[in-house]
Amino acid sequence: MDHGPRLPRFAFFSPLLACLTLTACGGGGSDGSVAPPSRQAAAATATAQSNPLCSVAALGSYYWEIGDRNGVLVAGSMGAGGVSANTVMNIASASKWLFAGYVYEKFGGPPSLVPFLNFTSGYSNLNSDLCVATGTVSDCMNGGINASEAATGMFHYQGGHMQQLAVNLGLGAMRNDALATEVRSQLGTDISLQYVEPLAPGGVRTSAANYAVFLRKLLIDSPAPLRLGIALGTHAVCTQPSPTCNASPDTAAALPENFHYSLGHWVEDDPSHTPSSNFAYSSAGKFGFYPWVDFDRKLYGIVARDDPTALATGEGYASLECGRLIRLAWKTGIAQ
Repeated sequence: MDHGPRLPRFAFFSPLLACLTLTACGGGGSDGSVAPPSRQAAAATATAQSNPLCSVAALGSYYWEIGDRNGVLVAGSMGAGGVSANTVMNIASASKWLFAGYVYEKFGGPPSLVPFLNFTSGYSNLNSDLCVATGTVSDCMNGGINASEAATGMFHYQGGHMQQLAVNLGLGAMRNDALATEVRSQLGTDISLQYVEPLAPGGVRTSAANYAVFLRKLLIDSPAPLRLGIALGTHAVCTQPSPTCNASPDTAAALPENFHYSLGHWVEDDPSHTPSSNFAYSSAGKFGFYPWVDFDRKLYGIVARDDPTALATGEGYASLECGRLIRLAWKTGIAQ
């Protein structure tokens, strides 16, 4: 991908139209007061446009937004690639949050399912790259050799847990279209998505606009709530191996922060990297799609990008670094 100099393009949605009161917009100034929506939007915009971690040189072309239960509060498009809210893209591991939402909505949260959703089931030997050429969910699992390992109870960030769960729940014979129909039957048919491979935790293509519908259903005052909303952050496990944390060393190599992992989503709660007022739930994908919901469940946000070089560079974390700065800027009314 060409990351040479580009002129940013910005599309602005006025939060004054989306918020009737300041408190409905969430966010606060550094002194604890609520920043005016116009100041929050300006701060978020300035951060996207000027912070090096959010630059086109760092991320390529992308779209970002912040919203609440009513819709978009502020948004923008950066770079010359024309990425917008409606651009359909591969979201990779952001699929995990969607699948967890499906499972919780249809089956609730019985203890037997939790290890498959917080990645401690032991099924961590799936080569998901082999799923592209397979036909069904079961083919994907069997082709990737997803045999249970002895490390049951150890956190391992790996799609095999959810792929095995999909088979256990009776989805094994489903192909891409049937899997998408089944997931949408629980998340809502107002969410458009497709599977480009029968990989439950990683095969989804969708747009930021459609993923935002899902995120709004997780918010505390959502008009169409999903069960997973009230379960965000529950059953969380540590992710960085230590004498007191049973986690795979692979995670430490991939994620340089001390997060926890909940039900198909990360818990961004490392105070050494972000203030507690900016903690969030998220599920970044390796191609750069980064969705989040703040700890108060009043706001959601997305950094949407699809970088084909991601297999070598791990673009999900790069989007996270930018996205949380935009979030902090909105909450404080101060550009980051």
